[in-house]
Amino acid sequence: MNRKWLFAILFMSVLGIGSAGMGIVKMEDSIKAQQATPLLPTMETTNLDSQDANWFEKSEERSFEYLVHDGIYYVPIEEELNETNLDSKLGVVSRIGEWEEFREGDTPYYIPGSTYYTIKDVPDKNKIAIEIVRKESKKYQVLEKSHPVPK
Repeated sequence: MNRKWLFAILFMSVLGIGSAGMGIVKMEDSIKAQQATPLLPTMETTNLDSQDANWFEKSEERSFEYLVHDGIYYVPIEEELNETNLDSKLGVVSRIGEWEEFREGDTPYYIPGSTYYTIKDVPDKNKIAIEIVRKESKKYQVLEKSHPVPK
């Protein structure tokens, strides 16, 4: 084989590998940008019947954390309980993820199999509690009634 052709093939191979590497870097940058973008879109207008006019502002930073119970979103608040504060069992987290149609026990955040309860001396299920099991400890996170699930 002629040395010119060998040099040309080697040169083209180096260019191909270099451009493939640049393509990989661009793909990695694109993936990082997508990961930095929030998964849930921000709702600008809603027709939700909420008794608290500021429910959206309160839950915006934790909008991915919720539990569906009786057609209502329950969102976590900075409050924990122990087992003596629990009243009766309401249900068990059935599935995790984002769904077009919400069912009882749906959540994108809590572990399937987690049990949620009513809280003693809290009327009308304005707050409920869900068990959080980490390693060998068990806590109960308080969730506050937020707004109805859209139909």
